[in-house]
Amino acid sequence: AWWAGVMGLGEWRSLGAAVLVVTAVIGGGVVWSRKQWRKVLICEAIFLAITAAVIFIRLDHPQISLTEKPMDLGIFASLLRAEGFPPPDMWLAGEALPYYYWGALLWTVPLWVSHLPLEFGYNLIVGIIGGMVGSLLWMLGRRAGGSHWSGLLVTFFGFLAGTPDGMRQLFAGKKLGALDYWHSSRQIPDTITEWPLFTAHLGDLHPHLLSMPVACLGLLVAWHAGKKGPNVAHTAILAILFGVAWAANPWAMPPTLAGIAILLVAGPDRWHWPGGDGTKRWLAIAAVGIGGWLVTAPFHLGFKPFFQGIKTVFAWTDPGHLLLYAGCQFIHSGIEDTEVLAKTMVAGAVVKRAVMLLAGAATLVLAAATGRPTLVFLAGIMIVFVVAVLTDSAGGDRPVLALAALGTFLLLVPEVVYVADSYGEALHRMNTVFKAYIQAWILLAIALPVFLRLGFRQKPMRWVVLGLAVAIALPHPLGLIIQQFKAESWGLDGMAWMTPGDRAIVEALRLEPVGTVVAEAVGGAYSEYARLSSASGVPAYLGWANHEGVWRGGEIYAETGLREELLSRLYLSRDPREIWKLVEEAGIHLVAIGS
Repeated sequence: AWWAGVMGLGEWRSLGAAVLVVTAVIGGGVVWSRKQWRKVLICEAIFLAITAAVIFIRLDHPQISLTEKPMDLGIFASLLRAEGFPPPDMWLAGEALPYYYWGALLWTVPLWVSHLPLEFGYNLIVGIIGGMVGSLLWMLGRRAGGSHWSGLLVTFFGFLAGTPDGMRQLFAGKKLGALDYWHSSRQIPDTITEWPLFTAHLGDLHPHLLSMPVACLGLLVAWHAGKKGPNVAHTAILAILFGVAWAANPWAMPPTLAGIAILLVAGPDRWHWPGGDGTKRWLAIAAVGIGGWLVTAPFHLGFKPFFQGIKTVFAWTDPGHLLLYAGCQFIHSGIEDTEVLAKTMVAGAVVKRAVMLLAGAATLVLAAATGRPTLVFLAGIMIVFVVAVLTDSAGGDRPVLALAALGTFLLLVPEVVYVADSYGEALHRMNTVFKAYIQAWILLAIALPVFLRLGFRQKPMRWVVLGLAVAIALPHPLGLIIQQFKAESWGLDGMAWMTPGDRAIVEALRLEPVGTVVAEAVGGAYSEYARLSSASGVPAYLGWANHEGVWRGGEIYAETGLREELLSRLYLSRDPREIWKLVEEAGIHLVAIGS
């Protein structure tokens, strides 16, 4: 359907609806033929339960305002009106949207078919994405640990759990219903440390959330394909999933491709190097990478990210801050790392203990000498995982340990390099930490069943450690539930915060023909300014100029400055002739006065 829109077919949404129907029929036929009803019912129950849970924890704040939500809403609204691609920029009339819109595109046809008002559909999508990620994590967890319980474990720690900072706040005297979630999501100074539950609760339908189910599905298919080797169908499906994840969120491109690749070559029997039967696997990886680009090639050819290169960091993470973010996932991996190290050595028990003590002492000395303990500890843990994956010591746990190595590597990246952007030196690691950590969270959660089994051989100790980890992870989700029962009102209407007059303007704008341009008051980003264009999809002459600068680079500020000056003259003028001249000069069809 998207390709049809790229080629100028205005009925691309109708074509997309037909594709959805055909896909649903085929999928239903496959499920019926396999008759694995118990697994299907459990998976559907998990999906519905988590969807309902996410919707529930957002009932007290459904408003689509502040943070990045107005931008996300504007992209959805623009896609619902778009007659082709790329869609128009809702905040710079006359220009195409210079942002990765593919994550929202996946939901555009279902929204259009449902006829749900966008302000309700937006909040339902947040919940449905939560259900999708949760059920996919359950399936990945079953593969990792071999049981329904391991699937539930991964679902909880991968999507529903909080960070240890919630427990820290309780010990500091905070009440359970009054935890500071924003502080937990900025755990490391001058960075963003969101985790899946917080992202769902916040409700920003940003690329890192929209791409999450696609990336998880890619890992699941790759894991299945890597068991016996990928065939043509596997490769084609993986190329589509990787291509969509890439277009939906370019930050997800390297981890998603790396995750798919290692699951294709890290078989349960051995690591498959090129040569022999391994050649087919490596060729499949190449086909996934190239095919993924080709699937959404027009997007990549037209999308010009404001990329300033990769540079070396000049700030790093305190180990305590990292543990307050991912301690529940990561302490298990550190303990399990010693077991993996012992398995890789062909020696007696005494020699193994001596080597592990020496390795631990060397790590501590190196951490103290460099002054960068987080870098040293993460590198050491990752190296052990990599050695285990490449040797025979991993056994059937090889795919899981490979994902754990990738997750550890993602935590390691912001200790070495960062992707330069327009946020300045003080915030130089902000986006790199954000996008790397939230993907690492998912990967390390998938490995938790194996971490527990290898790290704690005795079942009683395993249950004690698991119970402690669950207790540490519970304050954040429990606090969200308590907040709902203390709320004064519930709802799903994302525009309920608007005045009746503003809302009436939005409803009228949605009926305007494509090509209409509206003028509305200009103000700062992350505010209520530009709300009319954002909610309607009718492009504003100028919206959030700050975001245009982030998307297009500083050169655009000359243009946005001219537009802001014209709008100032337009709104301050009391001369009808001057007003008429200004709107004609700017190509403005409607001027919003407000209520």
